[in-house]
Amino acid sequence: MTSPRRDRMAADEGAVREAAILRLVRTANESPGIVYRYASVGLWPSEEILVLDFFPDDAKVLDLGCGAGRTSVALAEIGLPTFGIDISELMIDVAREQALQSGVGEQTEFAVMDARRLEAVPSESFDAALYSYNGLELVPGFAGKRRVLAEVHRVLRPGGRFVLCTHSLFAVNRYATTRLLAFARFLLGKCGLPVRERELGERFIDDELEEARYLQILPPFVLRRLLRQAGFRVIYCNTRTRIETRRPPSRWSVFADSEWFFVAEKTGAAQDPADT
Repeated sequence: MTSPRRDRMAADEGAVREAAILRLVRTANESPGIVYRYASVGLWPSEEILVLDFFPDDAKVLDLGCGAGRTSVALAEIGLPTFGIDISELMIDVAREQALQSGVGEQTEFAVMDARRLEAVPSESFDAALYSYNGLELVPGFAGKRRVLAEVHRVLRPGGRFVLCTHSLFAVNRYATTRLLAFARFLLGKCGLPVRERELGERFIDDELEEARYLQILPPFVLRRLLRQAGFRVIYCNTRTRIETRRPPSRWSVFADSEWFFVAEKTGAAQDPADT
């Protein structure tokens, strides 16, 4: 049994670590070079398929980690009013400009906001939410991801749909060796050695030109569990490649070199992140 003092110290250390990771992520996404990479507009074919199949025709959409507006502007262009948020002020500035240039300024709204803390967003104010590409994987740690999912659950109306893009920890691709080395460091940390990888799936990249200086890539079954704990029901799960070729999910897709998409529906009450 741990003492209250030790619990407080662990909580304080966790908060400091989480803040440091967030600074790392924000700094990378404030780089003009990284912002330029995200300056395109348009849904992936897989995203468009999922939006058309699972979002209501007149859905009001929350676009989390919207970056420079790639998905927000595209959603507005197909008639869905969209509120895009990102922690990078520069990304949001570019997103606003892209919306104006595309003629959807009145159908979009943007704000600099942390997806873990949506206090300014009223409860049950959106019909659908999208977290594209590696957005959730940039959120520090399990605790941060639980808070994001709880907040998305809160701001969605009953029955609201959430499309979430992730990757698989087990994907066989050019990053497999890097992930394996990060996992080895994670195990060494469990033995008491000082390493940065404290949680499963974490990876730090020491390259200023990399757009993602930190990632936490989890097994798909872990994401499924986190969604369920947050009060969501997963109604569809498949890889980007199989969605775009209209193929059904496969149990072997866990090894596929492709993004994963979960479509979840708000059902029960979200659990307190502190209790999970």
